[in-house]
Amino acid sequence: MENLANAESHAPVRFRFRDIWKGPDGLRTGWAILAFYLIYAGVIFAIGCLAYVLHHPFRRPSNLTPGIAIVGGVMNCCAVLAATLAMSRIERKSWLNYGLRASRPLLQLAQGAFWGIAAISAMMGLLALTHGVQIEFSGASAQSLLESGLLWAVVFALVGFNEELTFRGYAFFRLTRGTRPLVAAVVLSLLFGGVHLTNHGETAIGIAQAATFGLVACLAIWRTGSLWWAIGLHAAWDWGETFLFGTANSGLTAQGQLLISHATGPAWLSGGTVGPEASVLVFPVMAMVALIAVKTLRRVEKP
Repeated sequence: MENLANAESHAPVRFRFRDIWKGPDGLRTGWAILAFYLIYAGVIFAIGCLAYVLHHPFRRPSNLTPGIAIVGGVMNCCAVLAATLAMSRIERKSWLNYGLRASRPLLQLAQGAFWGIAAISAMMGLLALTHGVQIEFSGASAQSLLESGLLWAVVFALVGFNEELTFRGYAFFRLTRGTRPLVAAVVLSLLFGGVHLTNHGETAIGIAQAATFGLVACLAIWRTGSLWWAIGLHAAWDWGETFLFGTANSGLTAQGQLLISHATGPAWLSGGTVGPEASVLVFPVMAMVALIAVKTLRRVEKP
């Protein structure tokens, strides 16, 4: 009897081919995240093909206009929502579970936007104090500025929603189930920084800043259990760069700004043509935002 038990304990585990992609928790983490990004890319490709057939191909401009940016933002938001919905159906969970469920989403969004404006204002203040930038009024009329400000607010609300849901929505929450939150934050932040390599004229500091911002956003998401604070922060930072201070945003320039900022001095200080995100002064500002997230955001029990 004892020999039989020993024989059973040393019996080889039966290998099943489906074990490669399926585990006890359903689709394995790596395959699930890969599927998410493939669906996202597939929807973008399908929309691009449709636009080509309709003789409206998408071209990435060097100068942003609100109209072009809104079209691109809606397209990207549709793609990431489709991917999130598809994966939620596969996992038989609510699509809100991936960072969109919160008790007070609008309040979190507004708080994040407030700190986003505060952060970019602090950044531009540091640049002005160190003679890294010269800021002047654009001279546009009040009505023009009101219209432009609202349009850019829509643009960057779409950008913030899309990028946070793409890099820190399903992928982050799914990866935290298969590994530690810190590992998930580092992996996805490096991916977020790497994507910025496609921006025209991007620098090493700008890429490092994008990765650092990703870590700060993951910190806020882990504390609140949702994306809304990070979406507000992201959108307001970009809006402040583009409309409020009129700087380059990851190498892209725009039209219809309230102020116009001219980079002066060495590129490592001013950010050069990339914008303030490529200045070394951005790192203490990101550290300040991380501290604000820790001090002001109450940790939820189960993110």
